[in-house]
Amino acid sequence: MEGWREASRVSTLPFGSLPASISTVTFDTSQELLWTGDTNGRVASFAGENLRKYTSFIGHRAPVSQILVNDRGVLSLGPNNLRMTQRRGLVRFNLDDQGKMKELCCMSYTSRGTSEIIIGGRNPGLLKINVDRGSIVSEVPLDERFTVMRRGGRLIACGNAKGEVVLLDPVSLQVVRKLPAHSGGIADLDTRDNVLLTCGHTYRGAAYGASYPLDPLLNIYDLRTFRPQPPVPFPAGAGFVRLHPKMSTTCIVSSLTGQLQILDFVNPAHAFLHQSNLSYVTSLDISSSGDYFALGDNDGAVHIWRTPDASLFTEFGRPTEWPDAIVDTTPTLSANDIEVPLNTVGMPYYRDKLLSAWPGEMIFNVARRSPPIDQEILSNMKTVDFVGYAPFPKRHKRYVTESLTFKSDNNSDGKVPMFRSEQDRHGQSSILTKSMNDDDPIEPFRKVEIKYSRFGVEDFDFGFYNRTPYAGLETHLPNSYTNALLQLYRFIPLVYSFSLHHVAGNCTTEKCLLCELGFLFDMLSKADGQHCRAYNFVRTLSSIHQASALGILEEDFYTKRTPLASMMQSFNRFLLERTSMESRSYDMSKLSYSGITQMEKIAGVDTTAFVRCSTCSSEASRHGTTYVSDLLYPKNVEIPNSGRSTSSGIGQIDRRPPNLNIDFITVLRQSLETSAHTRGWCDKCRRYQMLSSSKRIQKLSPVLVLNTAVDSPVSRQIWSQKNFLPLKFETEIADDSLRIKRVSDSTEPSKKANTELYELVGVVVEVNFGVHDNHMVSVIRVPKENGIKEWYLFNDFLVKPFPESEALRFDYTWKTPVVVIYQSCDAKATVFDDSWKNHLDTSLLYSENALNANERAVNFEYESLKEEEAPKPGTMIAIDAEFVALEQEETEVRSDGTRSLIRPSRLSLARVSVVRGDGKKSGIAFIDDYITTTDNIADYLTEFSGINIGDLDPGKSNKSLVPLKTAYKKLWLLLNIGCIFVGHGLANDFRTINIQVPRNQVIDTVDIYYIKSRQRKLSLRFLAWYLLKQNIQTETHDSIEDAKTALYLYEKYKQICEQGGKSAFDNILNEIYNEGRAINFRPPMVSSDTTITMANSTTAVLTKEVRSNDNTKQKKITTHIVEL
Repeated sequence: MEGWREASRVSTLPFGSLPASISTVTFDTSQELLWTGDTNGRVASFAGENLRKYTSFIGHRAPVSQILVNDRGVLSLGPNNLRMTQRRGLVRFNLDDQGKMKELCCMSYTSRGTSEIIIGGRNPGLLKINVDRGSIVSEVPLDERFTVMRRGGRLIACGNAKGEVVLLDPVSLQVVRKLPAHSGGIADLDTRDNVLLTCGHTYRGAAYGASYPLDPLLNIYDLRTFRPQPPVPFPAGAGFVRLHPKMSTTCIVSSLTGQLQILDFVNPAHAFLHQSNLSYVTSLDISSSGDYFALGDNDGAVHIWRTPDASLFTEFGRPTEWPDAIVDTTPTLSANDIEVPLNTVGMPYYRDKLLSAWPGEMIFNVARRSPPIDQEILSNMKTVDFVGYAPFPKRHKRYVTESLTFKSDNNSDGKVPMFRSEQDRHGQSSILTKSMNDDDPIEPFRKVEIKYSRFGVEDFDFGFYNRTPYAGLETHLPNSYTNALLQLYRFIPLVYSFSLHHVAGNCTTEKCLLCELGFLFDMLSKADGQHCRAYNFVRTLSSIHQASALGILEEDFYTKRTPLASMMQSFNRFLLERTSMESRSYDMSKLSYSGITQMEKIAGVDTTAFVRCSTCSSEASRHGTTYVSDLLYPKNVEIPNSGRSTSSGIGQIDRRPPNLNIDFITVLRQSLETSAHTRGWCDKCRRYQMLSSSKRIQKLSPVLVLNTAVDSPVSRQIWSQKNFLPLKFETEIADDSLRIKRVSDSTEPSKKANTELYELVGVVVEVNFGVHDNHMVSVIRVPKENGIKEWYLFNDFLVKPFPESEALRFDYTWKTPVVVIYQSCDAKATVFDDSWKNHLDTSLLYSENALNANERAVNFEYESLKEEEAPKPGTMIAIDAEFVALEQEETEVRSDGTRSLIRPSRLSLARVSVVRGDGKKSGIAFIDDYITTTDNIADYLTEFSGINIGDLDPGKSNKSLVPLKTAYKKLWLLLNIGCIFVGHGLANDFRTINIQVPRNQVIDTVDIYYIKSRQRKLSLRFLAWYLLKQNIQTETHDSIEDAKTALYLYEKYKQICEQGGKSAFDNILNEIYNEGRAINFRPPMVSSDTTITMANSTTAVLTKEVRSNDNTKQKKITTHIVEL
């Protein structure tokens, strides 16, 4: 029996199906097939050693308990039904007796060969089934409840949950003998001839937590004398056993972790040890030839092992019947042949679901509505005996009919809003457009995507998806899967206040995730329901090497196929640990580090780990801090209506009744304080010994962050229980033990020492409707000003109130909890602290921050602020920004020649200029920052930005270069000081800069000089030419010039209003539009050294300065008069 090796491995799960584990595997005795059943009720078969897919079908509504094969087909047993199927997948019968067939677990053939079987389960007694007729013959009254059955030579061996093996007579089905095999339940058994092998669980007393681990012994019985033989030790814990079909004293034993022994149980020293590369073994079977055995695991994969000289699963099998090859009978048509109808070609095969494949309940037969009768017919109609007659109006030639077009009454299905430009054209607004269906609890969870018109993303109506005062986050950014978790942390007062206090300081780290978190939280709080982008945050995240190494970047989801839930949980842990490290570095730089960071105070759970040697009783301890706790679930919990125990997570075996009475408090307690027994090195004994390890909680944090780790059928079933997640629970740490109890929502915090009351803040949920709709959302309990808390759903930029019953319901297969966060009900933990606004470090505004400030060639075009010029609330400043394109826009050309925007170009801030708007130095810039970048720039947009190649390169540029964070923080400081921003078209600038400025701090000249009914906004260049008599943007754009021009336009507006009032300004604005229409809103193209003087409403005088020949004097020469 030497030379066993793994031959092949294949996943049994169809593409796009729900996760499932293999519940049973069986080799076919008649054909070269391997049959599998999984926890989703799917039965599948695979042919040959290479496991070529043969058949696959859903046979049961719950996990498949056992599979038997015979010459006529395959018998598969579920908890409530028995199904017989031909090997090609056609059903022979499906026996489903609701009154008798309940919680079935196992089955076996009787003395009548393959024509009769008995089935048993959790209920007392057996059912005798006639396989030929597919009916129940009789019930066998027994007091036994069985979990596993095997037919041997002259007896049927049945294992029960008490650890006994009940031997039945296959003829009379009466009990012959009971063998007490294990103190716990029977895990598996096998019998052949006069040999019985069993493996099961053993009971360990209260000192070990009253657990049922796997027995480290393989029990052997001689069925001739019904006496036990010397057991075979199996230290890893025997979970499955199979006897070799040809070698009477050889067997294969497997542990749950994949350790295999192929041994001679008469001579145990003759054994071969192997380790299978899988996470958890769920089933085992050996072929009738003895050359192959198969392992099923909890990831839905089957592993085939073989001997070196193996050839077939069965030695005398019939050939497998395969489907006929598909012959392409599509006729060949000539492009010039007009006689052959096109429908002879037929439809092609599709991999994706067709749009026409509507569910049956959504298909209705309706007739076309009758068109209204023409008024001309009605006016000429004469009535005779209740029948109207009228001549038919001839509006077209003979034998020509009108084209009838079907027009639906519903112009919108309510799921996709109109573009804002379309709303303006139709005279509608987002308030009048149809909103999403509030009665459907599933529709808001679906993935939302931004649609683009020719005007870009600004034309998309985000207000259609959000009518709340809380901002949503856009989705068309890399790593935007983090939106859900960021929204959740934004509503945790301690995290929110900590981030803002940090960013209000003088942190100089360029790639500081904590600073970006503070900027984002401030932007969301100021947005007042407007959509925002986490662009700066995800950009910083992508630039951190540790994030890429941990596989939490979105590219890993597509390349490495990392599950989205695992990515989110890893990102959650990384975010808290990274921000804690950044806080520690900042405190150490300020010489204010006290040994514990603020993040540790907020979310750090203080623990002590103990390791004790079972031999010498020496004990070691180690203190630590945990930011995120992973929930651990009981192992081998029986899923209701499954009849079998299914592997899940780690822990000891915990057999519970089928109602799965496991509450959240129990799971949380065993996850926070864990214990385990492992083999490890003892320093005192100087050898490997059995070590018992445990973790004890010393102090809980005000914010309790939990990763749910729902990755198995059992954990999913636990979460599907009604009211599983409590709104509040109370903890008490006393005598080195943690006590947790569930309390009502009206419970107030206790004044008792070491007692803490926690309330649920929100849950991050994975939504999986298929391959193309797998994303993250969050449901958050948002506090109101009146103290009431309401549930809201945050699905990227879709935000809406949500009922609590649906928010905390997790029995949907497409809805999986990922992260749960609780916070303390203490008054200090529930208040958003805005005192950071009074402690802003504004030194950045008065210092020189250019990376190349010491180089001689640098030419600064600004004058920095002085301390005496410190801006105050209401200080007016003018701003303008220039951008470069990191990615070009993507468009598609339709068959009719029209273009459709797939994705707009991705812009990045390249230059920002801020000009004084008050005081003696009004009009002089005090910020003119060029942004250095390491990203690849696709287009410098020099014509519109004025940025040339090399301007953003620190090694070549003579401009004032600063990092993006430095330029951004300057604007953020001015914003929070309360300055008034003046500019032209600031909405686009602020969006690309990624900053949210309240409306009362913005003066946008593009809105001042705008008449909505004209549906055209005026350019800065045209307004400067008409009102200021200035010629700007002649060759390229300059942000300082544009900012000053916007400031002068606002001063011009105030001057006109002061002299003639609002009516005078309205008259001038109408004149501007009329004059602009006459010249198509384009001022004359002149060079930069030419000035313009308006002669009258239709002409302008262009004056140009020309240097004389001696190069010492200048004189003005009027060149010509331009007709407008």
